[in-house]
Amino acid sequence: MKKSKLFILITIIAFSFSCKKDSKITDIINPSASMKCKIDGVDWTAQIRETNLQSNKFIIIGTTGSSVLNVTIIGITTGTYIIDPLAAQVQASATYTNSTSTDSLYTAYEGSVTLSSVDTTNKKINGTYSFKAKNLLHPLLNDKNITGGSFTELSY
Repeated sequence: MKKSKLFILITIIAFSFSCKKDSKITDIINPSASMKCKIDGVDWTAQIRETNLQSNKFIIIGTTGSSVLNVTIIGITTGTYIIDPLAAQVQASATYTNSTSTDSLYTAYEGSVTLSSVDTTNKKINGTYSFKAKNLLHPLLNDKNITGGSFTELSY
């Protein structure tokens, strides 16, 4: 029994290293990578993070067992990006959903994302975020207030 468990573990590790770098498996095993915030004053930390660079925008997705936080930055240089879906030129966007309740997609309507560093050599980004989000399907529900958000050493 111990040999079969060891074989499975070795197979998983070998498969992980054989995956393309684009799979972002490095963030799963990278202890220095993190994505966290407070949602309505309650600590939230992503267990899994995925960061993609597509068409000059960073897409950051953090998940726990029951929730997903998505932050999109329309730009690839350091600076502050404003979340305002009504702006003539959208700079950033964000969503939050919790699978424990139905129709729980919250869309950011106000806030910002700051890229504090973009390491193009090692392909890692760091920054902060905060925003207010509304449930567009159920506008009478209380808004979500996401504060103190940060992402550290995310690989892209």
